Amino acid sequence: MPRVLAITSEKGGVGKSTLALHLAAALTERGLHVAVIDEDARVGSSLRWAARAAAHGTPFPFAVLPADDVRPRRLAALDAVLIDTEGRPKRKALRELAAHADLVLVPSGPGALELDSARDLLEYLERDAGAARRARAVLTRVPTAGRTGEEAREDLREAGFSVCNTLVHHCAAYGRAAEQGALVSKVRGPRAKAAWNELLSLSRELL
Repeated sequence: MPRVLAITSEKGGVGKSTLALHLAAALTERGLHVAVIDEDARVGSSLRWAARAAAHGTPFPFAVLPADDVRPRRLAALDAVLIDTEGRPKRKALRELAAHADLVLVPSGPGALELDSARDLLEYLERDAGAARRARAVLTRVPTAGRTGEEAREDLREAGFSVCNTLVHHCAAYGRAAEQGALVSKVRGPRAKAAWNELLSLSRELL
């Protein structure tokens, strides 16, 4: 059976769907067979992005599936499944998610309110949802200047949480990629290349 990586947050605007799709792309680049399951039926960011890619004639090299179209037999041959959860999921849903996921990834920006939300969610996952040692934060939308990301990462670690070493920096190339129906790896420019290398690095931390 594939490894299950769930990406979830109780705070909007942290790049949850962007992270899910680009991690899937990075794993695929490394030769793994993966799929993304978009559980956010109301917004469906991953599905919409994949649809734009297909409409532009550059479909993603991995499947993006709605939650109601998941067939266990279809997933059995995969190396990994990434779950892009609904925005602000209920705690009951989080508990069920934690029970089935091999890793629960909590993206967070480095701002104070975002970090507070991430801490609350990580505490719940580790204390009440049974995901201790399987819940991990990842810093996203990190400013390219200064040490904001490094400081936020160390603050979370000092509080006892597991945090990915790779920082995912804020980059306008992600916005251009979404507009083009592409992945950041297909966007031209040195910042886009650096962003893609960060995702490859993060993927190696996880699988």
